[in-house]
Amino acid sequence: MTRCRALILFSLAVLIPAHARADVILVPYLGQSWSGVINDAGGGYPATFGARLEWFSRGLFGAGVDVARTGDFLRDAQGRVSDSTLTTVMANVVIGGPLPEGRGFRPYLTGGVGLLRYDVTRSSGLEASATDFGFNIGAGADVFFTRHLGAEIDFRYLRNTKDFVLAGLDFEESILEYARWSGGLVVRF
Repeated sequence: MTRCRALILFSLAVLIPAHARADVILVPYLGQSWSGVINDAGGGYPATFGARLEWFSRGLFGAGVDVARTGDFLRDAQGRVSDSTLTTVMANVVIGGPLPEGRGFRPYLTGGVGLLRYDVTRSSGLEASATDFGFNIGAGADVFFTRHLGAEIDFRYLRNTKDFVLAGLDFEESILEYARWSGGLVVRF
């Protein structure tokens, strides 16, 4: 019995790393979205705001969650839409250079899957909502000014996985796909 305990303790001491470390990054951001049905009637690019929470181990890989909201995302030339919002929640994998210990630069690639929720108010007052599955791919870079603070620029392509139909509105494009750029503050814990 004591040999078994000693073997278990020895195995744990050898297998458990002496110093495990992970970094968590919070990125509140602001940006713009464009393409497809978003600008069907023109009139500029709607603002997007959101936040990302990402976890990185020592190495090239990380995981995160991105939550964003775009107001006035859906416009049409016929004036059928009076108000609209798009909310996305995406789980992502991040591949990038190692996080710098102090000041530094880190490029990355990212991609993931999640949900896109559309909320639309038609000019007639009819309200409609729908939720679709979607995916995103993107790239960006972090610049750290100190170990805990930095800035980020990010570019993403987002798309739903099925035909885009909402409240009886027909659009030229049957798939909602769009691009988003954003810039934000990086807070590292």
